[in-house]
Amino acid sequence: MKTILITGAGRRLGKDLAEYWLAQGWRVLAHYNTANELASHERLMSFQADLSSADSVLGLCEQLNDWLRANVTQLDGLVHNASCFVPDAVVGDRLRDHAEHVQKHLHVHVGAPYLLMEALKEYWANQAAVVAISDIYSDIPNQRFAAYCASKAGLQNLALSQAQRLAGKVRVNVIQPGPVKFLPEHSEAYRQQVLSQSLIREELGYEAIIDACVYLMNARALTGTVMRVDGGRFVTNRYDQTFVNQTS
Repeated sequence: MKTILITGAGRRLGKDLAEYWLAQGWRVLAHYNTANELASHERLMSFQADLSSADSVLGLCEQLNDWLRANVTQLDGLVHNASCFVPDAVVGDRLRDHAEHVQKHLHVHVGAPYLLMEALKEYWANQAAVVAISDIYSDIPNQRFAAYCASKAGLQNLALSQAQRLAGKVRVNVIQPGPVKFLPEHSEAYRQQVLSQSLIREELGYEAIIDACVYLMNARALTGTVMRVDGGRFVTNRYDQTFVNQTS
């Protein structure tokens, strides 16, 4: 039986990823932080940890090591899905608050994936694969989310470094999502504005990311690859989008 670890698997995309691999007959090790909406399943093992805390991540690493060792299990897949997305503007004016804001993003997107990869290095199965969920903002940053963008770029860079480090044993690839799934609090005006900045111009849904993950898990010739799943948003003419309806 194959085994996959998914971080941030308690809700949204992570939950759908976990349910997909359960449906394929895999054993799923599901990390979550505060909310775990996954239904109980005989092949589902859940692990709680706050990835913004180094101590909590170290505890998670110990739990995973103990479980893998006790069950004589190797990892066939890992998806770095957990994410922290907080606008810089809500932080306030205190420098200490900004320090905590930056550190939280860096811990979740860079520190935790790095420590997990180190902790699990003895447990990779033959032809194992890792997928890191980055963001198109890694290459085209948004000033309103500087800490988020920088830390997601760090995750992407880390994944490519791991592809080099684990060459010949584990394949490591990156997915850059674009406008995939809107949240209930997003207004219709906001949705249309975002979709106008893509070429497909429709909400892609979590299925688009699941399809990409499955492809990268199975594509034996791909490692060190960055795949954009963004409906063409990256190549949209951003100059036109910025200055539309403005006169010179």
